[in-house]
Amino acid sequence: MSDVFDPIALGGLTFKNRIVHVPTTLNMSDPMGHPNDKCVGAYESIAAGGAAAVIVGATCVRWDGLINERMLGLYDDTYVIGFRDVVEAIHNNGALAGIQLFYGGTIPGLGSTTPLEPGKGWIPNTVSHGPSAEYPIGNPFPGVLTTERYEELAEDFGQAARRAKEAGFDFVSYHFCHGSLPHTTLSLLSNVGRDDKYADRFLFCEEIIRRTQDLCGTDFPLLPRLCCDENLEGGYDIDYFVEHYAPRLAALGVAAFDCTFGSMVPGTSRRKDVHSTEFIGGGFFTPPLVNLDNIRELKRKLSERGIDMPLVGSCKVDTPDRVRTMVEDGAADFAGVSRFSLDDPDFPNKMFEGREDEIRKPTHTGASLLQGNIFGKGWAGSPQNAAFGRDREYRIRPVVRAKKVVIIGGGAGGMEYARVAKMIGHDVVLFERRDRLGGVMDWAGNYPELPNMESIRYEPEYLARQMELLKVDVRLGFDPAIEQILAEAPDTVVIATGARARLPSTPGLDAALESGRAMTIDDAMDRSRPPLTGDRILIYGAGEGMELAVNLARQGKHVRLLDFAPTLVPAPYIGSRSAAVNAWLSAAGIAVEPSCVLRAFTHEGVQVIHGARAEQLEPFLRGKRLTTTEITPDAIRKLQAEAKASALAATTGSTEADFAPEIDARDEDAGAIESIACDTVIFALGRQPNDELVASLRGQRVPVQVIGDARSPRSYGNAVHEAAYLARQL
Repeated sequence: MSDVFDPIALGGLTFKNRIVHVPTTLNMSDPMGHPNDKCVGAYESIAAGGAAAVIVGATCVRWDGLINERMLGLYDDTYVIGFRDVVEAIHNNGALAGIQLFYGGTIPGLGSTTPLEPGKGWIPNTVSHGPSAEYPIGNPFPGVLTTERYEELAEDFGQAARRAKEAGFDFVSYHFCHGSLPHTTLSLLSNVGRDDKYADRFLFCEEIIRRTQDLCGTDFPLLPRLCCDENLEGGYDIDYFVEHYAPRLAALGVAAFDCTFGSMVPGTSRRKDVHSTEFIGGGFFTPPLVNLDNIRELKRKLSERGIDMPLVGSCKVDTPDRVRTMVEDGAADFAGVSRFSLDDPDFPNKMFEGREDEIRKPTHTGASLLQGNIFGKGWAGSPQNAAFGRDREYRIRPVVRAKKVVIIGGGAGGMEYARVAKMIGHDVVLFERRDRLGGVMDWAGNYPELPNMESIRYEPEYLARQMELLKVDVRLGFDPAIEQILAEAPDTVVIATGARARLPSTPGLDAALESGRAMTIDDAMDRSRPPLTGDRILIYGAGEGMELAVNLARQGKHVRLLDFAPTLVPAPYIGSRSAAVNAWLSAAGIAVEPSCVLRAFTHEGVQVIHGARAEQLEPFLRGKRLTTTEITPDAIRKLQAEAKASALAATTGSTEADFAPEIDARDEDAGAIESIACDTVIFALGRQPNDELVASLRGQRVPVQVIGDARSPRSYGNAVHEAAYLARQL
């Protein structure tokens, strides 16, 4: 059995351990594709963290193959000097430097927000061309590459590899996977109908490698990244790869290969439980180590054919235990990491030094809400590690004069602020009204029936441990008054009190909350709270409550999911998870019931108006506890224009004990009224800032900073990034 910190020699190189940062497109270049300071700093931080090798992400060999506008390029010899800075930063930190060469094929059309001309990409002067027009990835009408263009591209790859060697890279990788031109040429689905030499699907990859060896020498190490199983109906699988592609790859003398699985070619997934694209990068709900079984099968079958070639295995290798598992006997020779390196570049050093409790493990959520994503005109950042991509400017620099910082709120934002402020030398006090740290992320990671949700708690667990290690003065169970805050003589007060659940203006609500018949999603998911009693659960607010509905249904509860909005809009933080959650809702037999007004609580449950008109929704939304921010601006304007006397006005004079007001004629005209018997009503109507302290501190002549949901409810990544920035400005 290999140990993750055993060195290994291959291709004339010595890897000091088995951790490799696999190529990740960062979109950190100047407009022409030259690496900028952001790029150098990012790879510098990964190398300093202890990985054996750092592979610079997809670098285009010709401009017309770009898939995003800040992609690195190696188009001519003028690019060599800039990449020497990248190589130097990696080498100075004791890691080997590799670079992945890329050409888009049909991908350049992906991510366009406007219609495209046939054969064009969305970036000016880019093309969407493949081996055929079958199975387009971006532009629905791709062009077809000529024999001559294929031959030119093989030369472009070779020349780019020569430049990489001149820049000082120790080895070259190739992007022969995930829908790039080399992969679609390998594909049994997209490479069809050709009558030239490239009907031999492996020939293009072979020509690229041979031309590289002509220019760089056969002793220059090559570590191509290949798709070894498309996981598509009609696509090639591991058996086909081992029989047809692996022997030719081995005969070319490559040092190792980085094996990936899955495809962006839009075919039908062969696996019904895991979509083909999940094997590429892995979504939030994708099983950890999703490729481990594939890698073990590939290694066994290669061995049976007498092919002994080191493998790099990757995809959701996101905890220390999973890094170790990936290099166990029978699996890969290297653990390939990507997201892990962005969220905590230092994790290899922390593993080696026995400091695993200090590792900032990925939550796999929130990044695209900040910088965007690589197909959405954004750069690859981390919601947790605000320093990534700003590594040089965000370095910890001790302050000359310490200040007294009082932080109110111990969620992710408050703790990140405390962590940074303490590290740069300030005196920090953190107040948290609850008996533990974590804020909303503590309960947001408490869905036992949904896969991987516990990873959301990784961030507050990491930050709470940092509070201990840095000896931050944390005062739990303490909700300070203004006088107590000022008694600390603060130079700065940070309001990180988060947000609270919105509630409707429904007669009987206060009594229902007091009795426990109604509660917010925060209370329902609190880890210290006993399990919900009763089997009949009504969740009011589908955008935030959809995951809760699935979780409770899988626990055997009978769940109804209502929403006042006419269409379902998932909460922003749910993001890409919503597709899977919608499928699970359907499988559980739960349909979102839109345009519902909670009219009143009754002795048995609640009265609900279904299909309520605009004039009835409007005053409901204007209630003291719920604002119009829950619906779109256009809908708000329509509601305000149509506002009339509301059917709900008939119930505003009801007392808390009067749970069943008479049905008014206007209610009958409004839509169907239903009395629903239920044991518990859970409100998940979105959130509003806990910002009362801001107004109370005005006039106290002390600087106040508001961060995270206390400023405006968004993603936890916004809170972390705001805290990381503002703490450094003290």
